Amino acid sequence: VDAQHWMNAADIVSPQAGGESPMTAAWRSAVQVEDYQLAVVQKALTMPRVRLLLADDVGLGKTVEAGLVLSELIVQRRIRRILIITPASLQTQWAEEMKEKFSLDFTVMNRQQQRIVERERGLDVNPWTQFPRIITSMHYLKQPAELDRFMMACHELEGVAEGEVPAQLAWDLLIVDEAHNLAPNRQDGFDSQLCDMLRDVGPRAEHRLFLTATPHNGFTESFTGLLELLDPVRFQQRASLSDEDKAHVRLAVIRRMKRDVLNA
Repeated sequence: VDAQHWMNAADIVSPQAGGESPMTAAWRSAVQVEDYQLAVVQKALTMPRVRLLLADDVGLGKTVEAGLVLSELIVQRRIRRILIITPASLQTQWAEEMKEKFSLDFTVMNRQQQRIVERERGLDVNPWTQFPRIITSMHYLKQPAELDRFMMACHELEGVAEGEVPAQLAWDLLIVDEAHNLAPNRQDGFDSQLCDMLRDVGPRAEHRLFLTATPHNGFTESFTGLLELLDPVRFQQRASLSDEDKAHVRLAVIRRMKRDVLNA
């Protein structure tokens, strides 16, 4: 971590610091925050639209980094509706960590939760419209019928018909955990259902955080395709990276290994 970068983050997080927008999520949370994690929050706060690929090494706390970012955005009233897409095995862990560390309640959206909503609120109610903070499984949401129901909810939340441009998107923040599972596949020329799902879901969120410890699978076209899903304004899927692309990667990708943190 760059020393000046950390000093800037330390100044921002201090409750006594001056400035218009001090960082407060770190000392409101129930976590022991590391300096390199504060640098992620600082970087996110400088972006008009947060579009970050958090690619820190395993064990460096990407979930905590994401929690700090979303908590700070909530405190600053920049976001309200949050969608977290994760492998099914991590849904409960995400919900527990958000509750225990950041005092944020999330609803795990699955078949059981859908039946509860239908029983309590009626069959005509779309469950995706009923909760402001949702965690769901990527394999659950990729199902065609469920994805259709989700997209219908987005149009309902945005208050526009399909094809019209909304004044405000359905979701303020999208977090995708283990995002490498949803990257475009250029080994066989066919994208997966997960990738196609993210192509539909991504544009429905203003801010986006993708988390993965393995951002590059050895195929530049897959890597740039994932970045395009993250931020289509800044990136396009290509077989090679230009100097301009590399400059954008440095702005959008945060990648620290354990040895880097220890050396810092």
